[in-house]
Amino acid sequence: MTRRMTILLLALGLGACSANVPTVHYYSLGLPQGKALSTTPRHELRLAPLSISEQVDSVSLVYELEGHELTFTERHRWAGTLDDQLEQLTLSGLSSRLPGWALRESGGSGNRLAIRLQQFAGRHDGMAVLSGRWSLEAADGRVLLDRPFSQVRPLPADGYNALVGELAKGWNQLLDEIASEVVRY
Repeated sequence: MTRRMTILLLALGLGACSANVPTVHYYSLGLPQGKALSTTPRHELRLAPLSISEQVDSVSLVYELEGHELTFTERHRWAGTLDDQLEQLTLSGLSSRLPGWALRESGGSGNRLAIRLQQFAGRHDGMAVLSGRWSLEAADGRVLLDRPFSQVRPLPADGYNALVGELAKGWNQLLDEIASEVVRY
């Protein structure tokens, strides 16, 4: 009887341990649901590969603690690489914002857009932070525009879903700014 009781308690103990395995959560910035426009392109824009600083180029979401210390979340990760998600968001977002423009990821002879991302993280004070630079170069290599960007956005709620949502909104705001400037060239 004692042996059966010991085995039963051991089995229950092991079962309890396996129930405490932490779940890994994956996040996607999502793609805007824009309407496909069937116009003949009058302008062309080449998108350079996105450049992301090493401090945020991670599978994990990044969180800035007090004193400029960064931590990488263990159980909250990007669903795919961050640069791929941002490049797709940029391609889709600019396509819908620039009707009459052909956007190319490679090749072509139009102006070239380059985006360098320095910060893309949550912060200890409940803010989402995005910063970096973007530039527009002519086909001959001349720099037409070179603009820094920086956003500090309050999170509407606690949690990583709110953080990812604000980072996506911030990126879309950046695409609005880029599109409004690019159309002039």
